[in-house]
Amino acid sequence: MVELLLKRYLWLIDTLKRGGEMTFDEISDKWDKSSVNDTGSELTKRTFYNHCQAIVRHFGIDIECRRGRGLNLYYITNPEAIEENSLTKWAIDSFSLGELLLGNASISDKILLEDIPSGREWLEPVLQSLQQNLMVDIIYENFVGVKFSGRVCPLCVKLFKRRWYILCLIGNNRKRIFSLDRIKNLSLTDQSFTYPKDFVPADYFHDVFGIVAGVERKIENIVIRTYAELPGYLRSLPIHHSQKELETKDGHTDFSLRLVPTFDFIQELLLHRDQLEVLAPKSLQNEIAEIVSRMNNFYNHGTKS
Repeated sequence: MVELLLKRYLWLIDTLKRGGEMTFDEISDKWDKSSVNDTGSELTKRTFYNHCQAIVRHFGIDIECRRGRGLNLYYITNPEAIEENSLTKWAIDSFSLGELLLGNASISDKILLEDIPSGREWLEPVLQSLQQNLMVDIIYENFVGVKFSGRVCPLCVKLFKRRWYILCLIGNNRKRIFSLDRIKNLSLTDQSFTYPKDFVPADYFHDVFGIVAGVERKIENIVIRTYAELPGYLRSLPIHHSQKELETKDGHTDFSLRLVPTFDFIQELLLHRDQLEVLAPKSLQNEIAEIVSRMNNFYNHGTKS
């Protein structure tokens, strides 16, 4: 029942977000044709008003009526509440995409999606632990055989490159991140813990790209030069929120970023192959050059043999 109501709330938010000002009849007509309405139920005005009140309570999104001459128009009065809350925006965007895909189930063989590795099963107890500040017992083994078994205090979850991760406190305030798809077993305990008042998950990852954070490396002012179609990709989807475009000339575009050059960030730079060049700092430029040199040795060795 809760899941059904949540879908209805998301449907109503998404409908008004896309439709702007709408009459009740227009909203009701959209509901009749929606894939969410799999039972063919009618949207009554009483149900509509109840949904509007619930949306304010759960999402902080206000739906009000602008009354005119015989025409009442409903609209979202504070759309910024959607844009400023990353979780709400992600949930609404995901719902909207899901409804669009379900509406085209007849051509599912022509819609190719990326799979998220196993680990989704652990997400529910992890979120419950975050809600109630309960410790969890984890049995974990990464891809190179490093194992961990113990009781941890979850601090947040993060989705990165199609994998879910959980950041935890271990022992004497040491932080460690685990990938959910590498967890062998996870169980919720009845032991509570005090969530650190001075810890803000967004701040912890603010100066990094990816999930490697809390490292000893310092924040750097990084300048990259990009070629071919890569500048367009980076304009439409920046690598990091600190990214700024500097100048475009002679067939290249320079960007600046301010972050900690962690393993994840370096991997992202290498992803763009010969369309990206690191200009500064010199230390990062040398690190990238060393990696490329070692890669070149692999292929030279293969040629000689």
